[in-house]
Amino acid sequence: MYEQIVGHVERAIYDGRLRQGQKLPPERQLARDLKASRVAVREALRTLELRGLVEVRQGSTGGYFVRDVDDRPLVRDFETLCRLGRVSGAQLIEARRLIEPEVAFLAAQRATEVDLKALGVALEERSEHAAAGLPARRFDLEFHRVLAEAARNPVHAVITHALIELAAEVVVPQPVLTEFDNAQIDAAHRRIFEAVAAGKAGEARVAMAAHIDHIHAVLERPAVAS
Repeated sequence: MYEQIVGHVERAIYDGRLRQGQKLPPERQLARDLKASRVAVREALRTLELRGLVEVRQGSTGGYFVRDVDDRPLVRDFETLCRLGRVSGAQLIEARRLIEPEVAFLAAQRATEVDLKALGVALEERSEHAAAGLPARRFDLEFHRVLAEAARNPVHAVITHALIELAAEVVVPQPVLTEFDNAQIDAAHRRIFEAVAAGKAGEARVAMAAHIDHIHAVLERPAVAS
C-alpha cells in the first residue's frame, strides 16, 4: 500500500499538482483521502524523503514539504561510491576537467550582469579571506557554483555542484594551501572571470582547463610536515 501512496505523490509532483515548497496534507488527512493506514502513509513519506522529493520541517508550521530540486541526492550517491572505494579523487578531477571548461565556455556566452556581479563578489571575498590568513575554500566553491549557474544548463549545473561538493566534503575536506597556492588560485579565477565578462568563450575554456589541472597538482602533492 505504501508503494501506491509513493506513486500517487510522485505523479502529483511530476505533473505539477504539487509544487516545490508546497506543504503536503497531514498524515491523518492523507490516510483518509487515500483510504490507507497512517502506518502506510508514514512509510511512504519516509520513502519520498529518502528519494529527495520531500523534506521534513520542524516547528508549529512544520510538516512534509515538496523539496526544492538540488544536487543532494546525486552528492549522496557519489559519496557512497567514494566511501566504497569505487570512485577516486583522481577520477573526480578527471570528470571536472571534462565538464567545467565547457561550463566556462557556455558562461562566457550566457552570463548576465547579475551573474558577473556574483562572480566578482566571490572573487573579492576569497581574496580578502586569503590575505587575512583565513580559510577561503567556500568562496572557491561559490565561484564555481555561480559559474555553473551562469552557463544556463541545469544538467551542467547539477553535475558541477555535485562534483565540487563531493571534493569539499569527502575527497579533500581541508586542503593545505600555501600563500603561493592561494595567489595562483586567485589569479586563475580572475582570468576565468575576465574571459567570461568579455564574452571570450574560448579563452574561458582554456583558463578553466588550466585551473583544474593546477588544482589536481595541488591536491595530489604530498603533505609537508610543519
